[in-house]
Amino acid sequence: MEAEGSGRSPAQRRWRLGGGRLTVVCLSLLLILSLAGGAWLGASDEPEDTGRDSIYKYLTLWEEVLRLIRGSYVEETDGRSLTAGAMDGVTDALDPFSVYVPASEVESYRAAREVGRRHSGVLVLKERGTAYVVAVDSGSPAETAGLEPGDIVAGINGRSSRAMPLWELRRQFAGPVGSELNLELVRRGNSVEASLTLGEYEPLPPEFDEIRGVGVLRIPSFGSGTASQVEALLDGYAGDSLLIDLRGVAGGSAEAAYAVAGLFAGGELGSLIDREDRKLETFEGAGGLYSGDIDILTDRSSQGPAEILTAVLRQAVDADHSGESTFGYAGTLRQIELPNGGGVLETTAAFYTDPEGERLNRRIRVSNDGRLGVLAFRERDDGSDPVLDEALDLIWGILEAPAEPNQQ
Repeated sequence: MEAEGSGRSPAQRRWRLGGGRLTVVCLSLLLILSLAGGAWLGASDEPEDTGRDSIYKYLTLWEEVLRLIRGSYVEETDGRSLTAGAMDGVTDALDPFSVYVPASEVESYRAAREVGRRHSGVLVLKERGTAYVVAVDSGSPAETAGLEPGDIVAGINGRSSRAMPLWELRRQFAGPVGSELNLELVRRGNSVEASLTLGEYEPLPPEFDEIRGVGVLRIPSFGSGTASQVEALLDGYAGDSLLIDLRGVAGGSAEAAYAVAGLFAGGELGSLIDREDRKLETFEGAGGLYSGDIDILTDRSSQGPAEILTAVLRQAVDADHSGESTFGYAGTLRQIELPNGGGVLETTAAFYTDPEGERLNRRIRVSNDGRLGVLAFRERDDGSDPVLDEALDLIWGILEAPAEPNQQ
């Protein structure tokens, strides 16, 4: 029990504490099933007979755990809620984007997926029961409301986020235009309240500027017209260095990211490969847009297409990479229908770079010493950008470094 006068806000207490003995049982059950879930849902990668045996083995484990809970727990338990909680735990163990949707909510969740982030501009995920903000689109309602990457979403309209599965969280942020979400956030240990009014917005286009003699290309989102916009912005630029700023860029079109990469690099750039190692799609580029040194700036919100562009340019044109390591997810999702009418949205294929075949479903670590990451949490109410300034210092340090003498 928390002592009086501890100073914790209701949002912080709600984030830290579970609810009731049934929650304890569910968490125990999730621990068991999370260990089994990866093998269970991944059984389709094995030969058919092995996969069937594996599935039955874990279903038997689930049945035995449920029987023990019903027989031993002093309070009456609801098998449906236990099953739903277990499935949430299984998909949580796979990756932050996989989600289990009960049969009664499949249609409403499908509608929410079609809306996506178009009404909010915020990407919220859930890991180990904690909902948090991954990225906030520039110019979006979420940015206007003051949301920041890294915020923990403790509550929405008076409800604890811990009680909300991922499908419900996504549905909340994909509500009708004009809906208001009163959010309780935890930001760097402090309680913050925010009011987010959902509304349509247009993703910002790429921007280009020369700062301290270095071309800085900012790509806020990846869409069908992004490559042509980047090509037009860089037409005629002949500076020694180009810095591509991909901080806070999450989601968008993977095809658009490869199209942008293809402006700078030629040949085969990468592939989409499924769990049976089959190439579903291959991406190529012509290159030639820019021949100088390229530096890439990312943070922990850089995800999906931003990671594709980062990985391709690092490999194909030896681009430098600074800032913070990326989020670690570049794949495709597919909804699988379950016999009970529910559905599981799971990752079925991942993007790779060629020819080495680096898988992009993991974090891309920066190639510098990581010191820029320390600057990411600096308050900059004055409009300054210390991370960008430090990245430019690094570039100038390289440009001004004396050439090494020729080895005879």
